[in-house]
Amino acid sequence: MPEVLKLGKFDEGAGPTSWTAWFRQWHADAMPADGRFRGEADGEWISPAARPGGAVRELQSRLQRIGFLPHAEPDGIFDYRTKSAARLFQEYVRSVEGHGDIGAPDGAVGPKTLGDLERWERDGLRPYWAAATSAAPTAEFRTWLKALELFKAANGAEPIAKSVELAEAYAGSCDTCKVDDWQFAADDIHLLGIRREEWKKTQERQNDDLFVLLSNGVAFKFFGSTDPSARMAERADEPFIVRGQHRYRFGWHKQSDRNRVYRALRPAGPGVLVCRDFERDDALTDADLAGGLEPNDTINVHWSGTGTSNWSAGCQVIAGSRYIDGEGRKVDCAAFAARTYTELNAKTRGAYNVLIDLLTVSAPKPWTRSGSIIHYFLVYEKDLDLDIAPLTARLLIA
Repeated sequence: MPEVLKLGKFDEGAGPTSWTAWFRQWHADAMPADGRFRGEADGEWISPAARPGGAVRELQSRLQRIGFLPHAEPDGIFDYRTKSAARLFQEYVRSVEGHGDIGAPDGAVGPKTLGDLERWERDGLRPYWAAATSAAPTAEFRTWLKALELFKAANGAEPIAKSVELAEAYAGSCDTCKVDDWQFAADDIHLLGIRREEWKKTQERQNDDLFVLLSNGVAFKFFGSTDPSARMAERADEPFIVRGQHRYRFGWHKQSDRNRVYRALRPAGPGVLVCRDFERDDALTDADLAGGLEPNDTINVHWSGTGTSNWSAGCQVIAGSRYIDGEGRKVDCAAFAARTYTELNAKTRGAYNVLIDLLTVSAPKPWTRSGSIIHYFLVYEKDLDLDIAPLTARLLIA
């Protein structure tokens, strides 16, 4: 049987002196320190496995040449970044080229994926996003950044919202930026969350918000929730992250459960500013702001199943059933998107993986403790005078 290259494989002689030390730069302190890769399924931990020859390095070189691994030098170790690049390539072949026979994108590179890689190299193919850059972005990318710049200008002289005013006045350490420090450089990575119906009183909030990833001149859209579900928060004063820009970094979610911990975004330092539901009416209103703001370092960006229920206790959560790609295609992932953790033994996190993979391969620095900063910006739907926001949200959520 032909060899399948996958997470944990490495070319003989390419491994580090100490795998335990090598993993310290990738994993969180709460994760096992026994030198293994975290897989996708429940309880899946993968020991590094040497293999003869240089197939892993060649795979990395091939992914680099066709534009799926732009910031990594081939080192012969099938690590998390290599898996993201391979999985993103498989998703591209499936959703853009329409070759469903490649199967569900899982990042394991067997004969079919290798054949498609050879075809791409032979035919000189590149992903559509290679035609865009931060200096020559798509029209939609420019529109989103312009909208954010206008929102910054509107808040520059005087904050237009009480939450922004309180964040400006907050004197402690946090990862929520002052208005003057909001950055919208086209060559940075931005994730935009658009909160809808924040005023609506409901204990079980739905995945009815829009997320836009802006990277390398292209915009991808996902859906999920920017609001907590009181049931998930397990307390009456659930936290709502405030409007504005927040500093995030690569990290891991669900660290308390070694069987289910997985890649996510975490606040870069002491935490992002949140307002708690002091009125205890399961809505975010100006009355809640009377209680002030506080930093919270557990407001992650993570997975929310397929989107049928809200898994947020305050975090920003992304649903896995579908997304809209950089050319405006609505991409269905329902056939292989897991609804629960237990289904990950046979399925994947679907669209959430697309977001994570795009971040992983496009970030200049790898997925480590000192990796690239991701700018997460939260606005309300009413803050953006754009038809595209509510229309796109309805298209994704429907």
